[in-house]
Amino acid sequence: MKFVFDTNKSIAAAAYLSKKPGESLTVLFLIKMLYAADREALLSWHRTITGDTPVSMDNGPVLTRIYNLTKGVVSGKDMIAWDRVFQRRTEKSIKLQPDVEVDPLLDFLSDREIETLDRAYKRVKNVKGKLADWAHITFPEWKNPKSSSLPIDFAEILSLEGFSEMQIKEIEAEISSSQSAKRALQAA
Repeated sequence: MKFVFDTNKSIAAAAYLSKKPGESLTVLFLIKMLYAADREALLSWHRTITGDTPVSMDNGPVLTRIYNLTKGVVSGKDMIAWDRVFQRRTEKSIKLQPDVEVDPLLDFLSDREIETLDRAYKRVKNVKGKLADWAHITFPEWKNPKSSSLPIDFAEILSLEGFSEMQIKEIEAEISSSQSAKRALQAA
């Protein structure tokens, strides 16, 4: 089960969440919020918001492409698009570019995606204690990567949340069909 990374939705979602606290947001909080939103979207309507690939890392689940964008280690059009919206990361925080208006970016997100991001924001911002410990407990698909990274399988998330094998196969077929169409549209 693989999704097509959606640069515009990912940047819009990250900008929307980054604007909420005001001045800046730590990358750790941003990544956990985006992961929680993608996970909820998968469970609710069988797709993610970002299309990013999740992995287990030491501090919990991480969306790999977005994490690499925050580090500035992606080349090409995705990095250029990210840099138009976000300043280069300082320490562990990211900030929007001073002249960026988030509202036009929200056109890339549906109302239910924004609502899902709002729920993820509230859920993660209210974490008491160490965020990594919370993520390890909250997301049962997380496995200790021992200072590396391990892929997280979307089918495993569905299974852990009570979806039957037959339901997962149906969802996989639905995702495969929709993502093939999305790949074709992006290639055109």
